[in-house]
Amino acid sequence: MTKHGLDLREFYIHDTYPMYVQRWCAMGMKEPRPAAILVHGGAHTGVCWTNCPDGRPGWAQHLATRGWDAYIVDWPGVGRSPRPDDFLTAGPGPTVAALTALLREVGPALLIGHSIGAAISVKVLDQAPNLVSGFIAVAPAPPGIFQAPGPLAAEDRPIRFDEAAMRASFTNADRFPHQAIDAYRRTLCDLSPSIFNAVASSYDNHPLAVTTPSALASIRSLVIAGDQDQLVVEGVSRAVAEFLGAKHVSVGRDWGLHGFGHMMPVEIGSEDILDRALQQIK
Repeated sequence: MTKHGLDLREFYIHDTYPMYVQRWCAMGMKEPRPAAILVHGGAHTGVCWTNCPDGRPGWAQHLATRGWDAYIVDWPGVGRSPRPDDFLTAGPGPTVAALTALLREVGPALLIGHSIGAAISVKVLDQAPNLVSGFIAVAPAPPGIFQAPGPLAAEDRPIRFDEAAMRASFTNADRFPHQAIDAYRRTLCDLSPSIFNAVASSYDNHPLAVTTPSALASIRSLVIAGDQDQLVVEGVSRAVAEFLGAKHVSVGRDWGLHGFGHMMPVEIGSEDILDRALQQIK
């Protein structure tokens, strides 16, 4: 399929947990091209990388026009990926396995993970560090590096963000396209309670904990934080950066790009963030 000079291919990967994948690339550019795999966060799908709520193209197209093969996924059980029978209980393992399989097919690749997708991506780095050329963590959830503050009640039903939670967590920033908030609301989907529980686990019993931290040292990584992010505060993103041995960037303070929140990839002007991040990750 061809759209606006870009070639779009769709396929599925992994037999046990089929995962939907789109590949975007510009037509007429020489091969081989560098590959980037973009991993969405919880309660979202790969749409957050391909279409902004107000109709702007997403980071996938932006990467493609700059000579990348951009691979966009829907976690297993989310969006266009089939929902397995164990969706409520399987945790992040199926997504880690499917992403690792994708890396084996198209890697080495740059991983770009947002929110919980960044925490999942760190576990993928742990599984296949030789297939990752770099890592950009956008507003990252922590990959099992904090002690839980106390016993937490485990969720057993799909997690859904109501209007108040959506506005507080996802759409509060100045640069969010507020005129398109209804279109954005329709893109939200169920978050598996077992993935939610995994992120909330203590570091000594965490499904996303890294088993060989030394393997991450050779991977060039960058952690990006928005100055108006109310969900992943700067203390958390800085801790993730320290754990990864990555550079930490507050896009407002460090790059003069103010007004960004948790949903940076769909916010107005975020292409500037991506361009600067790509320059620093080279």
